[in-house]
Amino acid sequence: SFATYPYSLKFVWSPIVDSLFLHRVGRRKSWIIPMQILAGCFLFCLSFFVDDLIGAEHVEIAKLTLVFWLLIVVTATQDIAVDGWALTLLCRKNLGYAATCQTIGLNMGYMLSFTVFLALNSPDFCNSYLRTVPSD
Repeated sequence: SFATYPYSLKFVWSPIVDSLFLHRVGRRKSWIIPMQILAGCFLFCLSFFVDDLIGAEHVEIAKLTLVFWLLIVVTATQDIAVDGWALTLLCRKNLGYAATCQTIGLNMGYMLSFTVFLALNSPDFCNSYLRTVPSD
């Protein structure tokens, strides 16, 4: 649960994200673009070491927690910028819908992603609905 603290503590560094930016790029994009690139590079590099982190005989919890904590700091920072951008795009009367839409979208994404991947991992489902020739 330590790794998820950055999302709970976004209010600590959100004033920095809101006040420091490149005027040429824009207030929100100055944070969104680098954080997206950083997260992508981080995940790409992590893909080479994930077996060592998780598949080891003795898993180093501290190292694993630190790796995911760093990734979540990056994604939480991007989330701050995206939330701010969404609030600047909405007109005043629609601001109340922002949290509702975000919550519904987040939960639909969770539900669909887990359900779809679970179904695709089932040989019976794939044989019945996706494959023309059954396979194991």
